[in-house]
Amino acid sequence: MGLTEAYRGGRVSPQRELIADTADRLGRAFTVDELCGAVREKRENVGVATVYRAVGALEGSGWLARVGERDGSVLYARCVRDAHHHHLVCTGCGTVAYIECPLDAGALNTAAGHGFEVTRHEIVLYGTCAACRSSSQMAGDD
Repeated sequence: MGLTEAYRGGRVSPQRELIADTADRLGRAFTVDELCGAVREKRENVGVATVYRAVGALEGSGWLARVGERDGSVLYARCVRDAHHHHLVCTGCGTVAYIECPLDAGALNTAAGHGFEVTRHEIVLYGTCAACRSSSQMAGDD
């Protein structure tokens, strides 16, 4: 998906291009404030409101996905898979991995048994990645 599609065919200003590029290069889950800080390391004059608007557009197109929360702030990640999937998020470094949907027809039928029609769902699993566990174990060896 190109930047024009990522922004739903909207205008792609140099600031929006920088924001998308920075989000893509982070390679981990991030808050809007973290993204703003990373963007400002490259171009100081990009405003917080510009980053929030860009993130909203990128999320709306599916280029970014909400993958949970940290300390009351929404976490986003670059969503590179088109098929329905869910996310694993490392609570140490923010690395994101993709998993297939664990819900089967039985789970959806259970919802129907309670009178619900499932129209969408989100599943985010949190844990620590191998690198964070390894560095944590090495720090404990000191």
